[in-house]
Amino acid sequence: MKITINRTLAAISLACASLTAHAAPVTLNTGLIKMGVADNGGLGAGSIGLIGPSGDAIMPGCLCEGWGASGNGSSGYVYGLAGTNIASALTTTTTATGAGLAAQSVVKLNNGLVITQTYSSAAGGKLFGVNVMLTNSTSSTMSDVRYARTIDWDVTPGYYANNYTTVYGGTATGPGGKVLTTSTDPFAVPDPLVSRTQDKNLNVVDSAGDKGGFFVFGFGNLLAGNSVSFDSFIGADSSVSGLLAALGSVGVEAYSYTTGNTPGTDGYAHAPAYGYGFRGLDLAPSLPGGDVPEPLSLALVGVALLAAGAARRRA
Repeated sequence: MKITINRTLAAISLACASLTAHAAPVTLNTGLIKMGVADNGGLGAGSIGLIGPSGDAIMPGCLCEGWGASGNGSSGYVYGLAGTNIASALTTTTTATGAGLAAQSVVKLNNGLVITQTYSSAAGGKLFGVNVMLTNSTSSTMSDVRYARTIDWDVTPGYYANNYTTVYGGTATGPGGKVLTTSTDPFAVPDPLVSRTQDKNLNVVDSAGDKGGFFVFGFGNLLAGNSVSFDSFIGADSSVSGLLAALGSVGVEAYSYTTGNTPGTDGYAHAPAYGYGFRGLDLAPSLPGGDVPEPLSLALVGVALLAAGAARRRA
């Protein structure tokens, strides 16, 4: 489900980000997985991509990882090594904030679209949750707002040719809800206005080769001063079944994951697995799991309100 937040809450979020910003990337660590987050929200900071049970599954080979956003027919994106492949449409960034289990990145595009990405721990530390908020900071309605995410998975052992990739777009036949397009091709900048031909808009299961996941989400028109948000989750486990259980526990609706080439007795269920999924795209949860938790954005607002109440009591 799409979550619309008024300009007051959006302004509070941006203000908090600017007050706590510092000029360094962060390494998040749940005790089970580690992830390096740059000031622009890209991964691969501090020579750490995503470290799980079989090592880093993003840093080997090319760092073909990133995100993009667009509105009013113009886009910007982050792709590759932090700070080296930023599109000209990206004009200002604040640095990632926090350490350990929390971080936040705020980026403003030339067209006035502000992307706030807030990181936290999820699923008992097997995942990082990322609340993605898109805010129209202009005085006019912004048309065709989109967000894209791409990752090239290189899971050891056997990364590159011997990885087995799965992409699920949200329905039995492919993309649905807010998912506009999918692909297993991660080897291009994540421009939300451009699709890719490899396995375009197809669900694939254990497709062999040097592949990844590419998703584009569409949120329609966004009124001046308003925001829309959804939740993303990224993580790893020593088995496919364990990773899917973690993704299912947070209610993902679309996802991609890759395993290495160490199959167990039941296929690839016991191979190390790395993946990511998305929630809040007007789709049903796609994996078995418990009750779907509240959206990360609402949880963050709740934490802020509790902190404010505590401050008033101390006063």
